[in-house]
Parts: sequence; C-alpha cells; structure tokens
Amino acid sequence: MNRPLNTLFLLIAVFGPGACSTQTVKTTTLTPVVVDIAPIPETELLDIGIAIFDPGLDDIAPNREELTFADVRMAETQFVSYLLAQTLQSNGNWGVVRVVPSDLSYYDLAVHGTILQSDGETMQLHVKVSDVTGKVWIDKDYEEVVSKFNYDPRLRRTEDSFQNLYNRIANDILSFRKKNMESADLLNIRTISKLQFARTFAPQVFDPYLETGRNGILETTSLPAENDPLLTRLDAIRERDYLYVDALQDHYVNFARQMQGPYTEFRKQSYEEVMKYDKLIAQSRRNMVLGVAAILGGLAGASNSSSNAQLYTSYGGLFGGGYLIKDAFAKRDEAQMQAEALAELGNSLGTEIAPQTIELEEKVVTLSGTVDAQYAQWREILAEIYAAETGAEPIVDAEAGNEAELPPAVNQ
Repeated sequence: MNRPLNTLFLLIAVFGPGACSTQTVKTTTLTPVVVDIAPIPETELLDIGIAIFDPGLDDIAPNREELTFADVRMAETQFVSYLLAQTLQSNGNWGVVRVVPSDLSYYDLAVHGTILQSDGETMQLHVKVSDVTGKVWIDKDYEEVVSKFNYDPRLRRTEDSFQNLYNRIANDILSFRKKNMESADLLNIRTISKLQFARTFAPQVFDPYLETGRNGILETTSLPAENDPLLTRLDAIRERDYLYVDALQDHYVNFARQMQGPYTEFRKQSYEEVMKYDKLIAQSRRNMVLGVAAILGGLAGASNSSSNAQLYTSYGGLFGGGYLIKDAFAKRDEAQMQAEALAELGNSLGTEIAPQTIELEEKVVTLSGTVDAQYAQWREILAEIYAAETGAEPIVDAEAGNEAELPPAVNQ
C-alpha cells in the first residue's frame, strides 16, 4: 500500500475523534467530616500548625499554564490554608489548629501543601503532614473535580465548592492517628514539641535532651525536671507566641471573608472559560489531525489517479485539508482569547483581595509590614524577652549572622 495511505490510516486510528474523548467523574455529593467518637484526653490533643500553601507556580502542567494567574494563585495560598484549618478545627478531633506564617518546627503536627492545579473545575493539592518527631503521616496528592451545579445559585450552597477535598484530607489525618498512634505516642509528641520550642531559645541547655535516631525520628534522651525554672519561663514565652499567632488568625478570617465573594464569582466564570478553552483545544487538535489526514489522502489519490475526475477529487482533499489546518490555528487563537479573558479576571481579583498591612500592638511596640514580616519581628521580640528574663545572650540569627533586634518602640 502507498506510504501516504499508511500514514493516513495510522493518524485516523490513533487520533480519531473517539481517541480524543476522556471521561471525568464529577460530583456534587459532600463527603462528611469524620468525628472521632472516642473521647481524647486534653493532654493528648495535638495542636496543628498549617503553613501557608506553596503556590506551585513552578510545577504547573504545560496544558494549564495559560489558565493559571499568579495574582489569583498567591491569594489562594492563604485561602486554601485557612479553609483546611477551619475544617480540621470543626471536627473536634484536635487541639488548636492555626495557620502559621513560618516555622512549624515545634508544632505537634505540621501541615505543608502545594497548589498543583486550581481552575474552577479542578483543584489538586499536594499535602504533607508530619509530627514534630519527623514521622510522616501523609504525603500524597488530592484532587477534586466539580460540576457546573456547584456554582448554581439556586442550590444556595454554603460550603466551598471544593469542601470535599478538605474533608478528605481531614479524614485521612484522623484515620492515621487512630490506626497508628497510642496514648503514649501522643504524649511523646507533645513532650518533644515542648522541648523543641525550648531549644530554639536555649540550644545549649536543651539540645542534650533530644537526638535524631538512625531512622531519622527525633527522640528524647532524657527529660528535664518538671519544675525546671528555665523550662517554666520558656513555656510562658510559648504561650505568648500562641496568643500572638491566635491574634493573626483574625487576619486570615478577614482575608477569607473579603475573598469569598469575588473568588466564588471568579471560579464560576473560570469554570465556564475552562470548559470553552478545553473544547476549543480539542476541536483544534481534531481539525489539525483531520487536516493532515486529508492532505495525505489527497497526495495518495493524486499519485495513484488514473483519471481527471480522480485527480480533481484528490486536489479537493488537499485544499480541504489545508482549510482544516487553518481552522485549527484559528481555534487556537480563540482559545488564547479565552485565556486572556481569564487573566483579566485574575488581575481584577488580585486587586480586590490584596492583603492589607496590619498593625499588631504590644505595650511598647507596633509591628508593621506583611504578615511574614510581622511574625519575624515578633520572634525577635520573644528572643529579647527571653534574654531579658534570663540574662542570656541574645539569640543569633543564623541566616543574617546578626543579633535579633527589636523593631522601633512606639509610645502608647
């Protein structure tokens, strides 16, 4: 058989309309959050710190780069972290759940995540959960694909469109604890987190109490006395740190409230644009394949034609194939316009929900700047408090190589 015809049949077999179709399961059914019916003593309730999610801008799939907008994604990092915290706190299975700007090294349980995809139709997150000893509880991807009914105002949904995803994460964390953690394990985690916090301020004193085993898990070698005065001071400083981070939660609450309206509308429109974009890309790809097939068929017919009628038919295949390819490029241009429309929505959203500078006042200081900057200043203040109370040398910032300094004092 002629080589162009062989190529034609191969293209049709591999790239035919049926080969381009895929099935995606979409649901509007809500997975409930599991509540542990067994009562947990307060001494065994683990506190959870959730880091602001990584935006994942370096890991975007090539076919989704045009549908991802940096301004929106950066805002989503705080929104997603907050919703996951709210979900974990609501089930009563844990101690206090906090969104933390940085440094989860001394939290009983630390949650880190990356947004892999978020376009109104699909949300995909990578979530890693580990306790203070270094034991990994969860390290996996989660994906949720929603239908258009999730954005139907007639349904009057009160929960987030992707609440299912957060519920599944919460249920998996609880499932791991129930299957793998005894009371002694939970108490050990809480003890190590206390010592871990203490040694960030007094490493020369508390380093000997902890060591990393061959399996990479942090373990205690011994314990300080229960009435150790230095540990008592550091426990008080830790409580101050928690109070500050608790105050920060108001920022995330306000941020989420400001973001809720425009973000929901953005995702609704994004969903519609993504559907159009994917349809156009599919049509473009199909027309490109059929156009090439038509040209190859025309070449095959022209090379084997024995009459003028057959020759004209073959030329018709050539011209028809050229038109299909041209139409494919036109549809790609149209798809690009849809992506640009999404970009405009993203820029508008970013302007509307941009985080505001907040000032958190102590007795003699005012913290200013971004949340991260304020928290860094706060940690420096804690170091100064510890040094003043104990007479110890100020903590040295390992990265900057300078002693921590208080921000300028503000008279009250």
